[in-house]
Amino acid sequence: MKKLKRSIICFVFVVTTAIVTSGCQNVFIPSNRPVVIKEAVSSALRSSHQISIQSCNEIASGVVQDISNSGNNIIVLNSGTTFTIDLLNTDTRQLSAFINSDKKELSALYDTHDTGIYYIQKVVEPASENVNSQLLWTDINKNITRIISTPEENVNQFFAINESGQVVYVNNSNELILADSGGNRTVYQPIRDYSILSVDYIEDEKGFVFMAYDPAKEEKTNLYYAKIEDGSLELSPSLVVENVINFDINKVTNQVVFIKNSSEYQTIGTWKTDDTKTTTIATGNFGTANFTPNGENIFYSQYSANYDSQSQSIWMMNANGDNPLQVTAPLNLNSQLICHPNKSILYFSVEKNAESANTTEDTVLSQTYQITYKID
Repeated sequence: MKKLKRSIICFVFVVTTAIVTSGCQNVFIPSNRPVVIKEAVSSALRSSHQISIQSCNEIASGVVQDISNSGNNIIVLNSGTTFTIDLLNTDTRQLSAFINSDKKELSALYDTHDTGIYYIQKVVEPASENVNSQLLWTDINKNITRIISTPEENVNQFFAINESGQVVYVNNSNELILADSGGNRTVYQPIRDYSILSVDYIEDEKGFVFMAYDPAKEEKTNLYYAKIEDGSLELSPSLVVENVINFDINKVTNQVVFIKNSSEYQTIGTWKTDDTKTTTIATGNFGTANFTPNGENIFYSQYSANYDSQSQSIWMMNANGDNPLQVTAPLNLNSQLICHPNKSILYFSVEKNAESANTTEDTVLSQTYQITYKID
């Protein structure tokens, strides 16, 4: 009996030592479950704060796209025999279908005042069988639907909404367009032929921020800034930083956060239009980075060497890079990290196989989670 007790004590000591020396590393946490880690790990920076999780719930199937400006509803994309844009009430968790179509919806965002939803729809032309993507808007009561893009445009999947209510998007001619739900539109042409991947707009500066392939070195994707000058429809973009794989703009501070790629690691950096240089705030292996609505913090995802390349844990830090806190164990994330506009709530989606989703279907499913958190 004494030998058994000593063996148990020895085992507990070894396990405890392993956990402590690894910084509370998630040794026993199964992959792809949003188990919460309360302190920063695998980082040279130690935080004086802790993040406590009030709740963590699976709230809907599908991939989360956006949250309404009021915070009352989120948009979730689902696919099956048909393709749907669903709305989930964040309080009641009641799911309702907004768009049900045989055409695939690629992305969707609320307009500025929650009066409708803009979305990209993939269309196959019956005669030519050409695949095209159109930008549409449907009012929140589903009474009116308008095609915002023109028939000859093939619209990029990644678009944005500016503060004055316009949608900002890119077409197959790499033109930058500002349009509204009424069909009014202004088309801007960069002076060089950039192959643009995603775009956003800084309202106060009247400037486009976009990610595009380098015209001289097509294997690189760079971040550019182009300000509208004196009402001209021609844009002269300037290079902000090279080798960028992701960016986000905070609409309160007009600050840009981006992930810069290198051969061995990534860095998270920030930039404002009145700065001549960018600022590096974190180094690691990152997937995405997004500001919280007030611009004070950044949520980001980080790959771990202990897991396969598809898994990313979710972290949070101050806007200057201080106080990194790990929020979840590694997950197969397949969405942006969506913050509630006025509550400490985070939404994200995880890709699950049929076995982990408790279904007999031989398919890959997506589940959306809601995490309520508090910073201590």
